Amino acid sequence: MTESRHRDHAHASPDSSPTQGERPTSAMDRIDILAERAVLGRLVFFLDYDGTLTPIVQRPENALLSDEMRDVLDRLASCCTVAVVSGRDLKEVQEMVGLEDLLYAGSHGFDISGPGGLLRSHDEARESLPELDAAEEALGERLAEVPGARVERKQFAIAVHYREVHDKEVHAVETAVDRVITECTGLRKKGGKKVFELQPDVDWHKGRAVEWILERLGWTGSDVLPIYIGDDVTDEDAFESLREIGVGIRVGPADEPTLAHHVLADTHEVLSFLRTVLERLGSPDVHQGPRHRELLPWTLAYREWNPEEQGLREALCALGNGNLVTRGAFEESAADGVHYPGTYLAGGYNRLETEVSGRILVNEDLVNWPNWLPLTFRVGDDPWFSMDQVEVLDFDYRLDVEKGVLTREVEFRDPGGREFSLVSRRLVHMAHPHLAAIRWDLKPLNWSGEMEIRSGLDGSVINDNVARYGQLSKKHLRVLGTGVEGDDGIFLTAETNQSRKRMTQAARTRVFEEGAPAPTLREPHFEEESVSHLLRVRCHEGKTLSVEKVVSVRSSGDPAISETEVAARQDIRRAGNFEELLASHVRRWRNIWDISDIELHNGDVHTQLILRLHIFHLIQSVSTHTIDRDAGVPARGWHGEAYRGHIFWDELFIFPLLVFRMPEVTRALLMYRYRRLDEARLLASDSGFHGAMYPWQSGSDGREETQVLHLNPKSGRWVPDTTHRQRHVNAAIAYNVWSYYKITHDLEFLDSFGAEMILEIARFWASLTEWDPRRERYVIEGVVGPDEFHTQDPNRDGPALANNAYTNVMASWVLRCALRVLKLLDEERTDWLKQELGLTGTEIAQWGHMARKLMVPFHDDGIISQFEGYERLEEFDWAGYRDRHDDIHRLDRLLEAEGDDVNRYKASKQADVLMLFYLFSFDELVDLFGHMGYEFTQETMDRTVKYYMTRTSHGSTLSQIVHSWVLARSDRAQAWSFWQQALHSDIEDIQGGTTPEGIHLGAMSGTVDIIHRGHTGMVIEEDVLRFDPLLPDEISDVRMRMRYRGHWLTLFMGRDNFQVAVDRGSSPSVKVAVRDEVVELAPGHSHTFELE
Repeated sequence: MTESRHRDHAHASPDSSPTQGERPTSAMDRIDILAERAVLGRLVFFLDYDGTLTPIVQRPENALLSDEMRDVLDRLASCCTVAVVSGRDLKEVQEMVGLEDLLYAGSHGFDISGPGGLLRSHDEARESLPELDAAEEALGERLAEVPGARVERKQFAIAVHYREVHDKEVHAVETAVDRVITECTGLRKKGGKKVFELQPDVDWHKGRAVEWILERLGWTGSDVLPIYIGDDVTDEDAFESLREIGVGIRVGPADEPTLAHHVLADTHEVLSFLRTVLERLGSPDVHQGPRHRELLPWTLAYREWNPEEQGLREALCALGNGNLVTRGAFEESAADGVHYPGTYLAGGYNRLETEVSGRILVNEDLVNWPNWLPLTFRVGDDPWFSMDQVEVLDFDYRLDVEKGVLTREVEFRDPGGREFSLVSRRLVHMAHPHLAAIRWDLKPLNWSGEMEIRSGLDGSVINDNVARYGQLSKKHLRVLGTGVEGDDGIFLTAETNQSRKRMTQAARTRVFEEGAPAPTLREPHFEEESVSHLLRVRCHEGKTLSVEKVVSVRSSGDPAISETEVAARQDIRRAGNFEELLASHVRRWRNIWDISDIELHNGDVHTQLILRLHIFHLIQSVSTHTIDRDAGVPARGWHGEAYRGHIFWDELFIFPLLVFRMPEVTRALLMYRYRRLDEARLLASDSGFHGAMYPWQSGSDGREETQVLHLNPKSGRWVPDTTHRQRHVNAAIAYNVWSYYKITHDLEFLDSFGAEMILEIARFWASLTEWDPRRERYVIEGVVGPDEFHTQDPNRDGPALANNAYTNVMASWVLRCALRVLKLLDEERTDWLKQELGLTGTEIAQWGHMARKLMVPFHDDGIISQFEGYERLEEFDWAGYRDRHDDIHRLDRLLEAEGDDVNRYKASKQADVLMLFYLFSFDELVDLFGHMGYEFTQETMDRTVKYYMTRTSHGSTLSQIVHSWVLARSDRAQAWSFWQQALHSDIEDIQGGTTPEGIHLGAMSGTVDIIHRGHTGMVIEEDVLRFDPLLPDEISDVRMRMRYRGHWLTLFMGRDNFQVAVDRGSSPSVKVAVRDEVVELAPGHSHTFELE
C-alpha cells in the first residue's frame, strides 16, 4: 500500500483502530456510525466465506450458502460493491455463492475475477505450481496413514485439514507439513481453523488482494469506506491493511486477539448486520450512488436497466465523429420522456419564432435531425419489442471509449413467456464521417417460430430534449421524400424549414442466421414522415439471428457531393458489412488514442476512465471531420439541445487540450470565427462601437443568439436575459488566436486571418472604453463578467456593471497583444492591414495609452474587486440557504423564485476575477498589472482567491476547473477536491438534470487540461517550452504525447523525474526547460530532468 493511499483515507474509518490488548466492540453497536459514514460516500464490502457467510462444518463441501444470506448479498450488491475473499479456489467460491454481480478473490487473493473483465492471476504464484504439485504428492503419501487427515488441492494452495484428526495425531500432521515445506522450495505454511495451508512464498495475502482491488477499480478516495468481515487467522492480514482506511470486523468471540475494529459473534450476527446495513442504505437519507455502474480503464458500464437514469446515460454514451453525433438511446425506442434518440449535425441550425408573454422570440436551435436508429421486432401480432414491455432478466450497457463502440446485452422474457438474448453493437464511423452501423444478435432461448423485424428512418422528430424550452417552437423539419434503394435499402430526405439545410439518410438492412443469409420476406412501409422495411424471418431456438443496419447520413453542407440523396444511396451500396466497418473504425480510433491518451499510472481506474471519457467526447465533437464543416465548438457538444448548440467562450478551456494534439482542427475552429468577422463588425457598429464585437452566443451566421427572455424553471416566470453583455468573449477569441500562434508558430494563419481578428477586437475594446478625468483612468461600463449572476449593480444607475476587473484586464491584454502583432508581421503586411482597416498611427498609439491606464477596482486594501462597487453589496447567508435547499448551484433562480435578486449579494455563480489567475502565470500577472500601474504580489493573489472562495456557488461546471487550477500549488488537498468535483460533474450529473440535455464540453476538456498543463506547469516563454511539474499526492505518474511547433513530444511526469522525448519534428530542435534546466533536443532524442 502506498503512502498516498494512507493519506487519502486518513479519516475514512468511523472508529479509531483498537490498541494492542483492547477488546473490539460489537459491530451491531456501531451500525449508526457506519450508516452515517455511508452518507458521505460509497461502501465496499469484503466478505470471507467459510465461518463468515456460512458456518464452519466438518467437510468444506457441505458449507452451503443459505437462501437468506444469498438474497441479502444480492440486494446489497445492488447498492454497493460486494467482494467475496476466500481461501477456496476461485471457481469453487463463485459456484457456491452463485451471484454474478459480485467480485471474487479465490485462493486467499491469488486469483481475482469480477464483472467487466476484472481479472488477476498472480504471475509469481503461477511459477510455484510445479512445487505445489510435488508437495501434494508428498503429503498424500505421508498422511495416508493418519486417520481423518485430508489433503485438498487448490489452484494456488494445498489445504491439509485436520478437523477430524484425533488430538494426539495433530502433531504428526504438522510435522509432515513442515517436512514437505523444507523439501519443496518456494512454499510457505499458513495456519487456519483446523487447517494448515501451503502457499507460494510470495508477498501476497488477503490484505494485499483487498488493496489491489481497491486500487485497480479506483476506490481510493476519501469517499470510499471498505468494510472487511472475516473469521480466520488469514483475515488478519486484511484487517491490518484496512486499519487506517476502513473497518475490520472479526467473526468470533470478543476476547480473541485481533486487529479488527469490531466483532460479530457468529454467522447469524453477520446476516443480521448485513440486513441492518441494507435497511439503512435503503433509507432516503443515505446516498447509494449510481446503481450497477462500473468504471473500467476504457469502459463505462451499466449493469442494471434504470429508466430514471436513461437520459443521462444517453448523453454520456453518445457516439459521434465531429460531423454528427447520435445519443445512446436504444434502437427500438422513441422520444417518450424516458428515451430521447437525438441525432445532431455539426453546425446544423434552424431559426424559429415563438410568441411568449406578448413578445415574439426568435431562437436559433441545434436541430434534432431524423432518427436513423429505429430497429425492433415482434412475434405475431404482439406489441413491438420495448424494454418497458418485457421482463428484464439480465442487462449490460457499456461504452467502449477505446474503440468507440456502444454495446447492449440484455436477456428478457416477453409477455408471452418467450425468452431472448439480445446483443446490440453500434458505431458512428470515425474514418468515414457519413457512415454509421448497428448489429443486433438476437437469440430465441426457449422457442422457435416466425418473427417480424422493422428497420426504419423517422423524420417526424421534433426538438424536445430541454423541458424549459417546452413553450418554444419545436418543429424544424419537413420530410421531402422517401423511397427504396435496391432490394435491401430505404432512404428519407428532410429539410429544415428556415435555414433550408437538407439531409438524406439511407439505410441498408440485412439478416443472417448463424452467419449465413436468412430467408427473408421484405416489404417497404411508408408513412407521412417515415419509411421502414418490414422483414419476416423464421428463427430457431438457440440459434443467433443477426440483423445488420448500415446507414449513410448526408447533408447539403458536405463537400465533394452533387446531391444528398444520390450520395447517401451510393454510400450504402458501397459500404462494407458491420465487421468490416468496425475494423476500420477501431483502427482510426487506435491512431487517435495514440496521440490523445493521457495515462495515469497509479492504478486509479475510476479517474482514468473519466479522463478518457472526456477526451472521447471532445474528439467526437470536434475532429478532423470538423475542418470542412464551418462549425464552431459548442459548449454542450453536439450531444443534446441545451444552450441550443451555441458557441460561447468555452474555447478557452477546450483549445489548450486540442491545439497540442490536433492543431489543424483548432485552426478550423478559429476560421469559424474569422468567417463571422464581418457580422461581428456589424454588431459592433449597430451597438455604437468600432471594430468587431463578437456575440456572447453564436450559431450559424454569427449574429447574437442570446435570448432576450429566459425561463426560470424554479418560478415558471420568463425574466429578462442581459447576459449578451458578456463582452469578454471577444478577449477570449483574441486570446485563443494568440495562443494558437504561440503553440504552433503558424505565421501564415496569423498573417492571413488571426491578426485581422485581433486588431479588430482591439479596436472594439478601445471604442468601449471612456476616459475618466477624475481618476485619470479609462473605464468600461455596461458589461457583464464571467460570473453571470451579476447583471446589474443595484447601487448605480446605468445598465449592467462598471469596471469588471476581469474584463478590464483582458481588454488591456488584447490592446497590448494587438501592438505586438503589428510588430511581428512584416512591414508589407502591416501596411496592408492598416490600409484595409483604416488604422492610423494616432489610433494605434492610443491603444498603448489605454492598455496602461485601464482601471482595476480593489477593496479591503488589496483584494481585486469583481467589479466597481462590489464591496457595497450585502453578504449572503450561505449557511442558512444551504440548510433550506439541497442544491444552491443556481442561486439566481432560487432567489428570483422567492422574489429576491442575486444582484444584491456578494454571491458569484462561477469564478470571475479568478479567471485571470487561470489564464496567466504569476509572472505574467505581475507584468500585466504592473503595466497598468498596479502592484501585484503573492499576497494579492492569495487574499483574492481566499475572498472569492467563500462567495461562489459553482453554478457553472467551469468554476471547479478554475478553482482547482488556482489552488494547485497553494492548497493541494482543496485543489484535488475541486478537480474531483469537476471530473464527476457530468458522469454524476451533479447539477441535477443538466447533463441529459448535453455534456459540458468545456468542463470535460478543462479537467484533462489540469493534468496536461496545470500539473506539468507548462508555459511557453518565447522559444522555450517550460515545465514546472507538481503532481497531486493522489497520482504517481503520468504519460502523454503532444505536438508543439511541428514536433511530436512524449512526456513522462513522475515524482522524482520528468522525461521529455522528441519523437519526430519538422525543425532541427526544440528547447525544453524544467525549472532552471534548459536543454535543446533534436528529433529522436530525449532527456530526463531530475526533480528535487
